[in-house]
Amino acid sequence: MDALTANGTTTLQTSVTGVTAGKRKFIDDRRDQPFKKQLRFSVRQRESAYRYRDIVVRKQDGFTHILLSTKSSENNSLNPEVMKELQSALSTAAADDSKLVLLSAVGSVFCCGLDFIYFIRRLTDDRKRESARMAEAIRNFVNTFIQFKKPIIVAVNGPAIGLGASILPLCDVVWANEKAWFQTPYTTFGQSPDGCSTVMFPKIMGGASANEMLLSGRKLTAQEACGKGLVSRVFWPGTFTQEVMVRIKELASCNPVLHISCPRHVNNSLQGSQRRPEAGESMAVLEESKALVRCNMRLELEQANERECEVLKKIWGSAQGMDSMLKYLQRKIDEF
Repeated sequence: MDALTANGTTTLQTSVTGVTAGKRKFIDDRRDQPFKKQLRFSVRQRESAYRYRDIVVRKQDGFTHILLSTKSSENNSLNPEVMKELQSALSTAAADDSKLVLLSAVGSVFCCGLDFIYFIRRLTDDRKRESARMAEAIRNFVNTFIQFKKPIIVAVNGPAIGLGASILPLCDVVWANEKAWFQTPYTTFGQSPDGCSTVMFPKIMGGASANEMLLSGRKLTAQEACGKGLVSRVFWPGTFTQEVMVRIKELASCNPVLHISCPRHVNNSLQGSQRRPEAGESMAVLEESKALVRCNMRLELEQANERECEVLKKIWGSAQGMDSMLKYLQRKIDEF
């Protein structure tokens, strides 16, 4: 563990700088679909939500469109700042008249998971404190998806890696570009699973396939992910955006708000964890339908999220965990 010698902090910071420079070169030189910075600029110029740095929010007729467009990280990866902005946008959408949320990304990558460059820099200061802080940020971020009451539709335009893939089953519909791929290579960089993937992956794709992804980091194509239930539908790259928007608008427009007219005594007799609308109140059909599908899952998912974050905190708080992250990043650069 050369990076953690008596002069460990200085050595590690130097290594991080080298990895960062190499990572940027890798991103510039090797991406299949080069990211166009002018695209991000033009998207932001058309929007009014300038208070966000790492996401773009479009309030449209019947739904809220949230796009990952990170400035504080590469490849739409997630650090506490990005996660807080996503949580803020979801909180706003939960309280306004949006019937659903569309989550997508700007560029050719959907989300590369956790921003390990950010984490390594923070961990050089105080491993115990920062590992607890980062685990808490992930816990709150994932709980936001678990507890969100309106449907979340995801349009995966490109690679979804790590937490960028594991949160997909916490959403309600996932559409993918034919060129997208999915991978959770946790053990490759010495980490443990996150995003409730230890519960949701076995539920949707079976234990064997879940273990292949979580333990060996198998990469799935969009069609393979669709066959295993991680993705709902796959669309041709040339028409992906149009296909998504047509379906989103149809879904948002066909969600009537019903006015409940049932007698109060009938309403009061209904059992469940959530209060039902009183007579004369309105009820959003999509939101109520999601509640029926998810009603028995919330506690299980919150407990899984807690367990996963506790394990991550222990790993990040150890010298071996930090060294594993650094070696993984350096290895990826050396491969190219």
